[in-house]
Amino acid sequence: MAESRIKRAVLAPVDAGPSPTFVPVRTRRASTEVCDQIRQLVADRRLGPGDRLPGERELAEQFGVSRGTVREALRSLEMAGIVRTRTGATGGYFIEQGHSAGIAQAVRDMVALGQVSTASITEARIELTNLAIRLACERATEADLQAIEDDITSYERSLAQGRASRTSPAVIQFYQLLARATHNEVIVMLVEALSEIVRALLARIDPKPLKEVPQMRRRVLRYLRARDVERATSAMAQHFKLLNDYLEEQSMENMARTKPARPARARAAAS
Repeated sequence: MAESRIKRAVLAPVDAGPSPTFVPVRTRRASTEVCDQIRQLVADRRLGPGDRLPGERELAEQFGVSRGTVREALRSLEMAGIVRTRTGATGGYFIEQGHSAGIAQAVRDMVALGQVSTASITEARIELTNLAIRLACERATEADLQAIEDDITSYERSLAQGRASRTSPAVIQFYQLLARATHNEVIVMLVEALSEIVRALLARIDPKPLKEVPQMRRRVLRYLRARDVERATSAMAQHFKLLNDYLEEQSMENMARTKPARPARARAAAS
């Protein structure tokens, strides 16, 4: 019994032995404790990308909680990008490869709650992209630059055919490829997260991208090939500021349209 109350779970690699065991939850919010134990095992590298977790029933038994609590914890981990669900005969819960979805969702929630402004997002995006451009100018290979050029060409084709849309994540692949040219995985995740946030905000206003975007991207690529950090960052910053002005303008118009009109008596009293 004392053994089952130890503070840390002991987990053998999933594919190298018996099913993992977890510590029964006794304190705090149960689903939070379940999340924390799984996170700790990932941090200790005792669980890694692709490893499969036990099923809900087995997890519930080991943690000493209900299956509903386990599902709540797994949903939370899935939103954070730590766990993914796979359906079918070989389905289940698996440790995910790292990605930016959790970061993007957290910031989107803060924007929705009015805790983060679009101006703050734009400022952070400019500074982060400036860093990405500087590193890309130092580290980008010809293959990196060719991938960016191919994406621009594909984007131009989609625009010409009327298929380009802000509702598709493909519209921000340019920024992902730029970030990958830094060969820094943390910058990749952060650039992807901020780009996705802005894409989602713009898609809510108008799904059609600006026709001038490919020109800006080709200009940035030209400066990248020339390893001209100053001009590349200046061109990108100008584009981001124009997008921010557009977002703020549209947000103000939306607020004006949705603001309820005051009754006539209230207007008369105010005058």
